[in-house]
Amino acid sequence: MGFPSLASEFPNDNAEISAGAIWIGAELTGPARLELAPYEPVKVEAFVLFFEDEDGYVDGPVQLELSDGSLSVSVHAPAPAPAPTVEPTIQAAPAFAHFEAALTGALMAEGASRSAALVPRLLRLESLPADAVSKEVRLTLQSRGYIDGNTRYSPKFRQLCGAWSAVLQGSSQDFAACGTTTLDRFGADLLAALLAVPATRSEELRRQLRKSGIAAFGVLEAA
Repeated sequence: MGFPSLASEFPNDNAEISAGAIWIGAELTGPARLELAPYEPVKVEAFVLFFEDEDGYVDGPVQLELSDGSLSVSVHAPAPAPAPTVEPTIQAAPAFAHFEAALTGALMAEGASRSAALVPRLLRLESLPADAVSKEVRLTLQSRGYIDGNTRYSPKFRQLCGAWSAVLQGSSQDFAACGTTTLDRFGADLLAALLAVPATRSEELRRQLRKSGIAAFGVLEAA
């Protein structure tokens, strides 16, 4: 009797291993004899996928399906990446841009490019990166009441800068909110702090700003 399919140790279902051999026992407790079954090895051939497109490359998971003896290939293309969200750019009013350019130009003329890069953040009351401010400038800004020990803007500077920015942006005509500090004085004092020079140089810097069109209560030549 032969039970090749019930022999877990010798399943005989892989002809490459057993060469088609089947063990048969005539009696339940008798010896088993080997009987070779006819076997012809299968010729091994290379399996190549061919896609008829110009690129010769498929970007995406490939799934092979065998149906009725024929092989079909389906390509699952990855989902397209979402388009990046572009935030609308808020255009600064001409007067504000003129004032910002005048401060930046005055600093660049003094070779203070690092401080010049801070002007847009200062005028918009944006946070200042710790590594963007030199120690000397940071201490000067702190001692003159622009920022505190944690590089945060002081309430006084927030109020004055916010008031003048609103006027220059055209969203307010409340000059009383600017107090007694004129625009050219506000800019000159800020320049002196960003240059870390004595406050006595503010008058000189003020004259430079006036040559650039920065007046007491606004800017000139702001198209």
